Amino acid sequence: MSERRRRGSEERIEESERNVIYEDEDIVVMRAPDDDELIDLVKKRIAETGRPVSWKELRAYFSGLAGEDRLRKVLVRLIESDEIIEMPDGTFALPGMEKGYIPRSDVKRVRPLAPRKFKARWGSMASRLRRLGTLEERSASTQGS
Repeated sequence: MSERRRRGSEERIEESERNVIYEDEDIVVMRAPDDDELIDLVKKRIAETGRPVSWKELRAYFSGLAGEDRLRKVLVRLIESDEIIEMPDGTFALPGMEKGYIPRSDVKRVRPLAPRKFKARWGSMASRLRRLGTLEERSASTQGS
């Protein structure tokens, strides 16, 4: 086994041992991630799926790790710092995923988490983009200016 691989596995074991609060033969209780760890986990989850992810999918995935309020707080922080993008259909994506993305019609649209950022990115075209199911018009108009 290479030194680098061994060091990586030791770090993971060390990290998981740090997070274990109680352990017996039937159950292992671990510490929930703090906000900074949760930020990394959210970005990692969106990157792993390779497409924009809905609130419902994120909530289901993080149900045992973080409550809805913490998850919403982390999403707002990520949107405000431009680390993720809130799409017109209400899904969340990493920068670059919006190019050529066709909004999903099966996603229930809710109020934007960061309305100022949402309006700055999509403007008044958001409702039209949702109806038409295309984002190319917005991308082309922003690239031309």
